Amino acid sequence: MIAGLLAGFALSPKLWLSSRLYPLTPVWSFIKPLTSPGDYIVFFTVIALLIAAAIVPRREIQIAVFVLLTLVVLQDQSRLQPWFYQYALMLLAIALAGPDRPAAALNTCCLIVAATYVWSGLAKLNPNFIGDTFPFLVTPFIGGGNGVVEWLVRLLAFLAPLLECAAGVGLLTRRFRPFAVFFAIVMHVFILVTIGPLGRDVNIVVWPWNLAMIAFLLILFFRRTEDPAPWEIIWGRAFAFQKIVLVLFALMPMLSLFNLWDHYLSSALYSGNRNSGVVYLSDAVFDRLPDKIEDYVTEEGPNRNKLDIFDWSLGELNVPSYPEIRVYKNVAREICGYALDDPGVELVIQGKLALVNSNRRSVYHCSGLTK
Repeated sequence: MIAGLLAGFALSPKLWLSSRLYPLTPVWSFIKPLTSPGDYIVFFTVIALLIAAAIVPRREIQIAVFVLLTLVVLQDQSRLQPWFYQYALMLLAIALAGPDRPAAALNTCCLIVAATYVWSGLAKLNPNFIGDTFPFLVTPFIGGGNGVVEWLVRLLAFLAPLLECAAGVGLLTRRFRPFAVFFAIVMHVFILVTIGPLGRDVNIVVWPWNLAMIAFLLILFFRRTEDPAPWEIIWGRAFAFQKIVLVLFALMPMLSLFNLWDHYLSSALYSGNRNSGVVYLSDAVFDRLPDKIEDYVTEEGPNRNKLDIFDWSLGELNVPSYPEIRVYKNVAREICGYALDDPGVELVIQGKLALVNSNRRSVYHCSGLTK
């Protein structure tokens, strides 16, 4: 996980710094993000401590790393990417268990990985993934296809989430664990092929995450001397943090079905179902934008230009935008700062599919975006 964190930092350096145009969104408004050189000092201190923890795995160093990681997340929610969330909690599990309780740490990490697959699979059971996301990923390998090919792609798009969810459940059981490990590794290889250089060549920051997940499968479930029972992974003994992980990774994602828990904290990356945010601008506002923001704006019609927040985040920070309404509003407030009371700014948020407040479309103007 240390290697995964370091790779993520290396591939998205601007995400962890304040010297950028894409705005930071603190967890609480009273938190003031560090500016240069303070942000650089914290960033490189984290990297140094991670390297030290890899060489000398002491609890004090691991906990210090987690404290600093928490500090940077409090300053910007966009940093709470799914891979970062997983790595940070696994690191904390190892630190809290200490050298005297290795089984507790390993079983807690097993729970994190298994729950991630379960909820990742469930999140993909939606028409957007089946009809758009999965076909988009495999199109470079099948071309336009014909009716039969398209039918097979849609069938696989429906089966893939079910199999991913089943793999997560299988990892919890002794009987089906080897099959679950094998399928999950095949799945990650497939993902790397489809989003890697041979496929769409997108979202490079999650490539190391897929490699890390393969390593976790081998270390936690395949090469362990002991073969933990399901209850040892789910509940365990005398390790309170394992119960916290059970709540965060196995139970709280259920609330995302009701729009009450964050999308990225529910293992829902590449589900095809998320909140999306777009800022529409008049020509006058567009002309006031910095050139580097203008690069992500497209012309939609007379006096109407579109800034896709996802594209801006991915282009500048090399990570997808954190898909929550509060973050989109903060980004729009940044654009309103360039408007100079010009009414030609409009934020349009298309809500995700959910059991409540589903697929809701919301429109905001600068006057309605005050903190």
